[in-house]
Parts: sequence; C-alpha cells; structure tokens
Amino acid sequence: MEFLDSERGQSVQVGAILLFGILVIGLSLYQATVVPQETKSTEFEAYLDASDDLVSLHNDILTGATEDVQSGTVVQTGVRYRPRALFVNPGPPTGSLSLSDARTITVAGADAVDGEPDSVEAVWDGSPRQYQTKVLRYSPDYNEFDAESVSVTGLSVQRETGTNVVPLSGQTLLSGDRLTVVALDGRLGQAGVQTPLAVTPVTSAARTVTVTNSSGDDIEVTAPVGTNATAWNRSVAADRMRENDRVVSISDLDDATDASNTLVRITLDGDETYELRLAKVELTSASATPSVDNPAAEYIVPATTGVTAVPGGTASVVVEARDGYNNPVEGEAIDFELTGDATPTSQTITTNDDGRAKFTFTVDSDASGDITIEASSDFDDSGTVESTESTTYTIPVTNGSGGGSGSGSGSGDGGSTDEINPPNDQEGDVILEGARELSSKNEVNITLNNTGEERTISSFRVSFHYPNSADKFASGVQFNGSPEQDIGAQQYELEEHSVQLVAGEQKNVTLAFSPSGSVNADGDFFILSVKFDTGESATYFVAVPAKEPTSGTETGNGNGSGNGN
Repeated sequence: MEFLDSERGQSVQVGAILLFGILVIGLSLYQATVVPQETKSTEFEAYLDASDDLVSLHNDILTGATEDVQSGTVVQTGVRYRPRALFVNPGPPTGSLSLSDARTITVAGADAVDGEPDSVEAVWDGSPRQYQTKVLRYSPDYNEFDAESVSVTGLSVQRETGTNVVPLSGQTLLSGDRLTVVALDGRLGQAGVQTPLAVTPVTSAARTVTVTNSSGDDIEVTAPVGTNATAWNRSVAADRMRENDRVVSISDLDDATDASNTLVRITLDGDETYELRLAKVELTSASATPSVDNPAAEYIVPATTGVTAVPGGTASVVVEARDGYNNPVEGEAIDFELTGDATPTSQTITTNDDGRAKFTFTVDSDASGDITIEASSDFDDSGTVESTESTTYTIPVTNGSGGGSGSGSGSGDGGSTDEINPPNDQEGDVILEGARELSSKNEVNITLNNTGEERTISSFRVSFHYPNSADKFASGVQFNGSPEQDIGAQQYELEEHSVQLVAGEQKNVTLAFSPSGSVNADGDFFILSVKFDTGESATYFVAVPAKEPTSGTETGNGNGSGNGN
C-alpha cells in the first residue's frame, strides 16, 4: 500500500523538542518568579544585618563619647548574592551612608548648682546653650526588597515606616538623673556593599556638671531625632522616656520653628538635679583622616583647694581649661601672675593631656601675709580676659603648723570646687591608689590613701556606671556593706557603715554592684562621690583593670583620685 512508503516525522525528535520547550518555559518561570523571591529574602536578611550594624555603630558612638575610645564598625550597606549555576542574579545593590547638614541641640533652663566652680555657674546660668550636630542616614537601594531608611543620632537609632517610627535602640539622652548629650560631626558620603566607618572622639565626656533650675522653671532639651518628629513622639522610645518621673513632656515643634519636623523638645522637671555630660564624636570612613577641630577652651576652673605655704617652702596650684562641652582641653597657654613674697612672679604654662596646668612657686624665707595667684587666658582672642577665663587663689603663708585654707577668690571660680582626680603629690588629699575586681565578680575593692588628717567617710553615691564590652549595666551598689542604693541616686548617709580613714594610712573599701548574678566588674568604669565628716567631699573616676595581673599579688590601677574641699 502507498502509505507504507510515505515520509513521516519521527516521534522521538518531536518529543525531544517538546520536552526542551517545556524545560525552557520552566526555567524562564523560575527565573521570573522564584529568583526574585529568593533575591528579596536575601536582601531582607542583609537589611536586618545593616540595621544591627547601625545599632552597633550607635553603641560605639556612646562609648567614644563617654570613654574617649576610638573604634570602627563595618556596615552591610549592600548585598552579595549567592552564585547560581543556571540562573542569573541581578547586579549587586549598593546602599549609601550620608551625614545631614548641621542641626542644633539646645539645652535651656539649666543652672549649675551651688558648689560648682564660679565659672561653671557663669556658663550654665539657665540661658540656652547650643551645640551643632548631624544625622547619619542609611539609604538602602535593593533590587527587590522595598526597605525604609534608617537614621542614627546621638540620641537613638530608628527606622521610618510610613507614618510610624520603629526604634532600633533605646534612647540614651536620659537615664535616671543622668543627662548625656552627644553631638555628631564629620563628612561622609559612602556607597558600596560594605562600608567601614570610624568613630573618633572630638571631645569626650570626662567631666560632669550638676544642673537644676534655680528659679523653679523647667529644663528643656531640643534635639534632632533624624526622622519624622511627630511619629517619633508616638514611638516606643518616647514612651519609655516618659516612664522617667523627671520627664514633664515630650513634643514636636511647630512648623514655624521646625519646618522639617525633625526636632523634639524634652521638658524636664526643673526642681530636680541632673548629672549633665556633653560630648562630640566624628564619623568618617575608615580610610579617611579625622578633620573636625577640637573645641576651643572656654573657661577655667581651679583644680586644687586647701593650699597653704610656709616660708622657704614650695607649693603648687593647678587649674583646668575646659571647652563648651565642660571637658578638659589640652595645649592651652595659661598665664600665671603671682603677687606676694614668692617667686616666680609670672609664668606661662601649657595645659597637659588632662587639660591641666600646674604652677609651682617658692616662698621667700622671710615671707608674711597672703600670696595671690591669678591664672588666666584669653581663650577667644577677644583682647579681654572674661571672668570665666580666669581664677584667683589667695594662699596664706603660715609658720609651718598648718591650719590655713587656700580657697581661691576673686574673678575666677574661687577655688571652691571639689577636686576631681588631683595629682598624687598633693598632700592632704585622699587619693585612690588602686581598684581591683574580687572573686565574686560583682565586687570591687578600692584602696584609699589618706595623706591628710584623720577623717571618716559619712556618705556616698555612685553617679555613673559603664560596663566593659558586653557586660550588663549595674542598677544598684552597696558601699562597705551598706544597703543597696540605685546608681545615680542622691548621697546616702552611711551611719554604721561609715569608713574611718586614719591619717597617713591606706584603707580598702568594697563596693558590690547589683544584680550580683549579672554584673561583672572586670574592666568597668564608675564615678564615686563621697563626703567626709569634716564637711569635705571627693569625687573619683574609677576604672577597674580589665585583666588581672599574672603575678601572685593582685593590684589595680584606678584612674581616679580625689580631694575634699
């Protein structure tokens, strides 16, 4: 039959073509649907990593601001997709990090309490104090995942999602009575898959000023939050801040005052006292050289009290130059002028890395009457030395039996302040010789050397505690077996737990931080203030050594020492 000789298509070939077509369609569908979903999932994970990196960066900012430590963080600003054998990934996205234009932080209504140096009281007199800061913004640019920007300020880290704000960290402005203002500066415009950043302290919070409002009004802090202020005011971060009884209100500003709606005003109870710390840090790429200038010195405070002189002997006075952030300034020339029976009569001394200048003089063998020493510097080069730019010591010349008091007087701070970390060679001080962690981990043993007359520690407070690395913050502390007191609480009267300091002898005192199962004092830093039964007081900046010595004897190098006045 003819059909047996006809030419037909081969079924195997047709089937292969059909199968190949189905395979191509399947691969195309996978590339068009599954690959974008996997890409989106990968980008979401990268976005979470970037958010965690920015929280770590904020922690580095706070550490640099309070401990004067330079650090660095790598932010995962982009994505590296896993390789594919058959399918094609989109090009790697590169998010960007940038710093905004300068914004203003304002602290208004804050008066330095009585007992602070005169120049500190003149600077912190309730009038508004302004500090320039910037906002760091991370702008992601993923291929599939629609991610919101994340902003970092000296106050907090947050993500803006439509009309809401999601805080990624707790606020660090107010904790108990501690008020920590951190300004950001620098130049940054980085884009890439990974962006290494450096955090460099410009002026770290080495000094604390106690403030209140002397007229009974409120204290107001206005600061940028890096996002929609109205939304931030509704966020969990603002609600947590409102839990502090000292907070009167938190509000965003009106359009006329803040057209960008990125500033919030925190109103604090002016009847309370606050431990105010200010700092400024610079953000740069890791390869860039820091370029922000250190703040210039603004005022002088006396750093020694109770100075007396004897005929034929030598004595010293120390002053400290501070910037507008209340922190010591190195490299400032201080002019000392002496009037009385002593030499030299004048000398210019440059402040050291602690911001201090020490003037030593020799008293004439036949000296009588008082010796007056004025320390001054025209910090702002105005041609006039302001009252805050000088301090005067009036030092009695005694017959060697002691009993004189050398509190300063005149146009400066009057030498009437507690001495914080005085030189170890200043007789009469109660000096912190060392600090070490005990075997219970949450306990610290400090060694006090009483170089003056016998006295008793009658009350104490720990105003600040900062843990080492990932350790937990302490919530309370016991001093020499006393009942537990909150960190940042007012002075506690020790009564039966008071500590007697014998003249010319050292005394070990134990502080126990709580919660005991969570706090590890190794490498921690805290500020201890004590009062003596003589009416004197002292403040110590204590750094517990991070590593115990390998020798058989445990010793510590406390970095603080103090003196009463």
